[in-house]
Amino acid sequence: MGVEPLPPNALKSARRSNHPVLVAMSGRVASGKSTLAQALSERLDAVRIVGDQVRDELLGDSREPVHEARWLRAFTPVFEEQGYAEMMRRADRELATGRIVVVDACFPRNAHRLRARSIARSRGAAFVLVECCALAPVVEARLAERDRTLRQTGWKSIHDELAARWEPVAELAPDEHVHADTSAELASAVSAVLETPCLRSALAAAVRGASAATARAPQPDAVTFDCWNTLLFEEDWQTAHAARVDEVRRAAREAGRDVSREVAATAFDAAWERHMRLWSEGVATGAPEIALWALAELGLREPHPSLEHLVDRFQNASHSSRVLVLEGARATLDGLRRAGVACALVCDTGLTPGSVVRRHLERHGLLCHLDVQVFSDEVGFPKPDPRPFRAALDPLGISPERALHVGDLRRTDVAGARGLGMTSVRITACHDDRSELPDADRVVASHAELQRWLGVEVRAEPG
Repeated sequence: MGVEPLPPNALKSARRSNHPVLVAMSGRVASGKSTLAQALSERLDAVRIVGDQVRDELLGDSREPVHEARWLRAFTPVFEEQGYAEMMRRADRELATGRIVVVDACFPRNAHRLRARSIARSRGAAFVLVECCALAPVVEARLAERDRTLRQTGWKSIHDELAARWEPVAELAPDEHVHADTSAELASAVSAVLETPCLRSALAAAVRGASAATARAPQPDAVTFDCWNTLLFEEDWQTAHAARVDEVRRAAREAGRDVSREVAATAFDAAWERHMRLWSEGVATGAPEIALWALAELGLREPHPSLEHLVDRFQNASHSSRVLVLEGARATLDGLRRAGVACALVCDTGLTPGSVVRRHLERHGLLCHLDVQVFSDEVGFPKPDPRPFRAALDPLGISPERALHVGDLRRTDVAGARGLGMTSVRITACHDDRSELPDADRVVASHAELQRWLGVEVRAEPG
């Protein structure tokens, strides 16, 4: 499916949006990067952060020529890191206001580009790297022109030094990386970049997000759902927590060590906090790791038969806490299916793996409505990484701009969906995320409200 066209002057309306965009303009010396960055910024009505200006501010005022101490310091690794850190700080500040941001810098290293992408994801922004290049004769002519017209000379040496330490772009997904040939006229290069599917998708999402408060439902081709506090919830999570603490004590006894319940609880909680910290950093862990860490907290660091038992008990403890369906969730899924809208699940797992969550969904009659189920313990990446969302949409053959995601968390559900160009909906029925991260395109208090917004015809749920 193609990317929807942007209406005339639409980008002006996206000046403030729930779908900000970060465009990192990358390229070697004389690649045409800055000229293209300025033109794109004007077309997008974007904030432009210029690496050269940041560098000069950090270096301080001086009239030293290009090859003297002040300038040469700009090419040291320490100063380079300071410059990119400051650029990312400014980009983060602007993204937080909902702006489209263009960062005009060379981005020669993988780490620089990954840092920019991380900043974008943390703000729920789409990220696109535009790598600029030009034919060798064009670059040579530009370098010679700089030597003739600028106060500094020796641009060929600067070009060669940067080229020698350039790290090829291998760390980004194909839909995050755009090549721009600046050899031809500027207008052609600008049009070519704006016509790339990944940037058009991101800009279309920005336009939609700018008017989300008054927009009609997006009539999606697919809806993806988070699981916990969106479709299912634990009525009594304290019961499951207590059961897991008891299992830590039992595993310790099996390993030859008797501990109090308080000590076991402290060990379990420390392991759980480690899991949550890694989850916030984009690392998928689950019951095997948490069990190992809990036993290690008790000084049981060597693999032991008790570990296998503990993992199994951790994974199945949710059965003891009464896992229930959110009111109206079954009707939402049923109504979407009858309307011909594909439905999928994108679920981050912790102690309860995807295999167990599927059993809960099947027991409540929800699994049959979910055409694809994606779990972080199975794909290896938690939200907001775009890969779980792609894993849900790709089998359906539906592009992100024609899909909608429903979840309860801003950091994972909202940011992940937005970063891929999906419309985002936050549901507050079980959990109202009051964090200061950017909010969804639409916030609903219940499945009934979601059904009304989407225009889903529902049938009465069986008692």
